[in-house]
This record gives sequence, C-alpha cells and structure tokens, in this order.
Amino acid sequence: MKSNLKLAIKTALFGSAMLTASNAFSADKELLDTLLSNGSINNAQYDKLVDSKETKKAASSSAVKISLDKKGFRISSADDAFKMKIGGRIHVQTGYHVGAGGNVTNGTEFRRARLHVKGVLFNDFKYVSEFDFADNLVTIKDLNVSYRGLDWLQITAGNQKQNMSMELQESSNDIMFIERSAVNSLTEKTFNRAIGLNFKSAGKDWSAQLGVYGDGPSKNKDLGDEGWGISSRVSYTPINTKTHVLHTGASIGYRGMDSGKVKLGYETTHMSNLYLTKADVEDVSDMTMAIAELAYMYGPFSVQSEYAHMWLARNADTGVNFDAWYIQAGWTLTGESRSYKGSDGEFKRLKPSEEFGFGEGSGWGAVELAVRYDESDLNSGNVTGGTEKAFTVGANWYLNQNVRLMADYRTAFDVSLSDSSKFDGPDADAVHAFTGRIQLTF
Repeated sequence: MKSNLKLAIKTALFGSAMLTASNAFSADKELLDTLLSNGSINNAQYDKLVDSKETKKAASSSAVKISLDKKGFRISSADDAFKMKIGGRIHVQTGYHVGAGGNVTNGTEFRRARLHVKGVLFNDFKYVSEFDFADNLVTIKDLNVSYRGLDWLQITAGNQKQNMSMELQESSNDIMFIERSAVNSLTEKTFNRAIGLNFKSAGKDWSAQLGVYGDGPSKNKDLGDEGWGISSRVSYTPINTKTHVLHTGASIGYRGMDSGKVKLGYETTHMSNLYLTKADVEDVSDMTMAIAELAYMYGPFSVQSEYAHMWLARNADTGVNFDAWYIQAGWTLTGESRSYKGSDGEFKRLKPSEEFGFGEGSGWGAVELAVRYDESDLNSGNVTGGTEKAFTVGANWYLNQNVRLMADYRTAFDVSLSDSSKFDGPDADAVHAFTGRIQLTF
C-alpha cells in the first residue's frame, strides 16, 4: 500500500513538471521530429530521446533555489519568477538623562522587533508584509503589493510610507542617529505610514512619486470617518557615483482631518515621556506641509539637510503654522562611503569594507562619527508648543552589514517650554540625553 502511494505521488509530481516544461522544449521536439521524418532516427530512439530530454529539463525547471546569508533566508524558483525573503530587525535600546527632573523615564527597551516577508510573484508583482512586536504589541508596518510590469511606472497599494521627507523615507536600520531630527516632530504623526495608492516613476538618478492615502490600519473606527491625504515627492541627483553624490529633493502634502486634532512634538528619547516642545492643536480642518532637501557626499564625508514648514487651517479660529529644520554631517573614519540609491532618492545602510573578526581576512568593521544641529518652532498664534535648538553627537560601529552598535548624546538649548510640557527640572537648557543601541538586521 505504501509503495503504491509513493508511486502515485512520484507520478503526479513528474507529470506536473512535464506539463509545465512542455512549452520550453517545443523547439527541441521539432528538431527530433525532423530527424525522425528524415529517417535519421527510428521510433524507439525518438521516444527515448524525447523522454530523456524532457525529464532532465523538467527536473531542472522545477528546482527551487534556497539561500541563507547576510541578506536573510531566501527562496526562489529556478527562473526567478517567484521569490520570497524572510528577515527582520531587532533594536535593543537604552536611554539615560541628566538634568531632566523627575518626570522622565530612563531604562532599556526593545525599540523595534520586526519580522518581514518580502517577495515577487509572476515576475511583475512585488509584496511586502512587515510587523513590529515591540512594546508587547503587534503593529502593522508595511503591508502592500506593487505592480512593476510597466517600465516607466510602479503602482503600490496597501499600508506604506507616505511621500514626505528624505529622513522619514530612510529606514531606521540606515539613519546615522538613534533618533530622527526635529523635523520628525512635524512629520511622524501626520505623514507617516497610511493605507493608500502610490504611483512611482524613477530612473538611476531621479524619482517622482504621487500618492493618495486614508488613515493607518490602527485608527479607531469608532472615531468616525477616516481623514484623507495626498502627497508627492521628487528627487534629482546630478552627481551620482559610489563615492560622490549630490542630492536635491522636495515634497509637499495635504491632509483633510477626521477628528480635527493634530499632535506634534519631540520626545527626548523614545521611552522618556518627556517633551520639551509639544503642540496639540484642536479644531483643525486641514493641513499642508512642504519640505526641501539637500545632501552631498564625497568619499567618507557627507552632509544632509531638510527644512519643513506646516500650515494648519482651523474651523473656528485663525490658522497656525510651524517649522523645523536640521543639518547633519558624517565622517566614516575607516574610509567607506555611505550607500545611496538614486531611484529612491535616499541613503541606504553603510557597508563596511572589512567585517569585524579575529580570523584571517577579518578587520575592525567600519566606524562612523556624526554631528547634527536642529531646531523646531511650535509657537504660532494662540498655540504655545515651545521652541528648542539641539546639538547631537553620534558614534556608530558597523561590525558587519548586519550588526551595528550606536551611541548618541543630545543636548537642547534656547528652550521655551510648551504649555503642556511635564518638565520639572532646574533648567530646560541643561537637559542631557544619552542613548545607546545594539542593532541586528537580517
């Protein structure tokens, strides 16, 4: 009974492979047909050659390629028409403050604990499914499908990042600092991930995107109808080599509000619960934001800057507007250049030329130093969200392409506190925040 079952399974699998491969072997079969008609081979030889050739070809075409390396666990069909990659990231982070008073949280946390499945179906469909398990919660990050069968246009539907800000587009795996800049006080709560439809056209040195979005998947539907938004981002890189880059970019977005409340502000660290600047604006009818980008890299040196301005219209009061900007510089002591992708208009992960280790051919990895100056102004009209300037110094050690150790120091000055700030320290201009991270990506 068992042998009959095994035979049936083998026969079914063989027959399926033969059927799939038949079109690819039609040209070979025509050649054998010609040889048979010319009398060059007899019927027995013909049958043997056809069976042997199709069996080998079918086995080859049905093979699956499996790999496990620094890019994660990957599976693909022999013709690469179907692909799947399993990966993720783990960010273990610690934060400590000096001069911040008693209303601040210090300690350690899993800042990010993500798993993703990415892949390709039928050559032209790309899918991404990524979930975050940090804070003992399950959060949907990227969950979308893209059609890329057109040479000039890619269409993406699902939960995705909106088209705003170079810094926001860059992955947390790749940015030079543990926390994003003061520009994030405007962008994160307003133009981050949402469910929508995005259109992208790009070349080696440029990108152009336009998207229409609702709200994110975590919106409480009991609050009523969703808001909606539209955003567009363009980038152009007149100089684009592996060691020399000049990036320019701009984005603009509009959003109609659902609940009419906009929350803005900058937390000193992710878990601190301390906001020196914070603005909760009520009765908002719609918002508009524009961002300008500029970046330059030459060898191991790079400079990057953005300016963001936001306008909020209110139903029963005059509108208010806020702005924020940053400039940052990085220097790789070990000589590597940052990775840049012109078709996305953003920097990717730095890849060390030597991996850390003590064996033959190993080295010390890559070491990067970074500095940043940023400002935000959340005071406008009758809204007192506060203002602050800050200086951040960072050091990053890339042991290899998958493991990075990070340490940052940030101090704020010229601070005017938000009306809703819980700061109770002696001096808001003397708050010092220290953060560290162990980062693993796979």
